[in-house]
Amino acid sequence: MRFAFFCLASLLGVAAALGGKGAPAYLANQNPFALVYALPKAESGFITQKGKLDAAFLYYVSNNAYSDEAPNGETMVWDGETATYTLKLRYGLFERLEVGMDVHYVQHSGGYLDSVIRNFHDLFGFPNGRQEQFDKDQIEYTVNGKNYMNGSHHGMGDLRFTAGVPLILGSENERRHLAARSVLKLPTGDPDYLLGSGGTDISAGLSYSDFELLGFMNMVVSANFGILYMGDSDVLAEMHNKTAGFGGAAVNWQALKWLELKLQMDLHSAMYDTELIQLGTSLQVVAGGTIQLPGDVFLDLGITEQLTTDATPDYGMYLMVGYQF
Repeated sequence: MRFAFFCLASLLGVAAALGGKGAPAYLANQNPFALVYALPKAESGFITQKGKLDAAFLYYVSNNAYSDEAPNGETMVWDGETATYTLKLRYGLFERLEVGMDVHYVQHSGGYLDSVIRNFHDLFGFPNGRQEQFDKDQIEYTVNGKNYMNGSHHGMGDLRFTAGVPLILGSENERRHLAARSVLKLPTGDPDYLLGSGGTDISAGLSYSDFELLGFMNMVVSANFGILYMGDSDVLAEMHNKTAGFGGAAVNWQALKWLELKLQMDLHSAMYDTELIQLGTSLQVVAGGTIQLPGDVFLDLGITEQLTTDATPDYGMYLMVGYQF
């Protein structure tokens, strides 16, 4: 039922993505205990052209309400809302090198989405039992009896630097694109308030965009996968894993000349050595699309929801505005 709803939502939703036609939604799991690491967000297989600057501003808010006890006695309460404000910059330094930077501002709070989610679940017949365990618009993050958040906190997150190199040479009009991408995250966010991990992370992966496979249906297929190395962490240090795998896939449909719709799934392996499913493998689905506005401006908006795992927020909404200079 939930998957069928998202298939429908992907045909009705509208969104946009920096990078233009065929680009996946620039999102990743926003579980507060995963957000502190340099989990890469999905990007396309083609890089920014030499001498061009892609700039975008992304707002992404997600909400969850869940408490659980693992078979080994570990416990977790995850009730709150997280919003991130991201300035994304990508510059074509050379024909075969894109460099970039992400500047994050993170806000943890009780939020405002609890009522929206309950009404949304009621409308489509989804269960609301988990949400109703908690008072509306409160925040509490507790793991094994240790409280990590019981009030609103906000501030600058960890700074990220990115690089992309094309592995299949060609112009933007080519039908297949493959790029190697890497992210370096510096510990500029405060780990005491889940604004960062307190360590330096690095990732390496591949991004692929295919305009040929389903081109006869006006569809673009994209995929990405790689590995993330996480440095020493001040967040749940006693159960922190050093490495995690990540990946995802998206299908974009060019419905109109100015409108591209998309359905996307993103996943990553466990970042912690624990039996708590909220800190385990994540699988998230995204429904949205792309609107091209006058003046080479792109507008991105859509929704996210967990599919089969509780390591992903119950529900999220995102909005991104981008422009190429």
